[in-house]
Amino acid sequence: MNVAIRRAQPSDIDVCARINYEAFKGISDRHQFPTDFPTLEFSTEIIGLLIESPLFFGIVAESEGAVVGCGFMDERNPIRGIGPVSVDRTFQGRGTGREIMKALLERGQDARGIRLVQESFNMASLSLYASLGFEVKEPFVLMEGKFRSQPPYGFEVRPMASEDVGECAALCEKLCGCDRTSEIQDALNYFSPFVACQQGRIVAYTCAVSALGHSVAETEADMQALLLGAAAYSPGELLAFHLPLRYASLFRWCLKEGLRALKPMAVMAVGEYQSPQGCWFPSFVY
Repeated sequence: MNVAIRRAQPSDIDVCARINYEAFKGISDRHQFPTDFPTLEFSTEIIGLLIESPLFFGIVAESEGAVVGCGFMDERNPIRGIGPVSVDRTFQGRGTGREIMKALLERGQDARGIRLVQESFNMASLSLYASLGFEVKEPFVLMEGKFRSQPPYGFEVRPMASEDVGECAALCEKLCGCDRTSEIQDALNYFSPFVACQQGRIVAYTCAVSALGHSVAETEADMQALLLGAAAYSPGELLAFHLPLRYASLFRWCLKEGLRALKPMAVMAVGEYQSPQGCWFPSFVY
């Protein structure tokens, strides 16, 4: 079918939020997994931020003047991130998602690389992304729960401050091979980022202990200290994050701490990709 692609506008927020909420809920309900957008209000908040920010490129697909799909690209960093991409349930399986993805890839054709996060149980999106050149690079699971242990001695875990941005960005560049300075700066405005320090040096940070923010640590022990320290600031609160399955011992530690794995996911990429060193948790984009 023919659809027209155009830049998303603030007037599109409500319809895009509805499409996004219903599309993610539909596929998650069919496979009996939790959705990344549990309420329409949350979807509206996220879509509103993406459309109104000049650092994100948002598009909509129209059919006969009606918005039937939307997609977004994170342009804050040299490595671009795609997501979320969603299509109205009545238009799914008819090529709309492919047209949205092709437009986003054209937009990012000069980027060093492009990444996205894919729900591994969604065979339709896996096949679509693979056909467009994406390759699975990092399988992971969404973890959720409350930690049983207290923060270990020898670490200082505290809220991130603006003067920490440069050191956190350097740690990301060292371990992940990409510059995410803008994303770290944004975390100070929108989330509750934390850093873990040892002997006065930052050894780990998180933009948010949730699927919305990425985390980086020099070692698994540093990541454990960061998670336990961040949890101590919000006792009793459920925490969530994406845990790459290659960190098998860290996965087992999380299970022992009382957390549970909610669903399988994966980072997919085209173009340049450096497998992160140390310990790294992706955000909902990458």
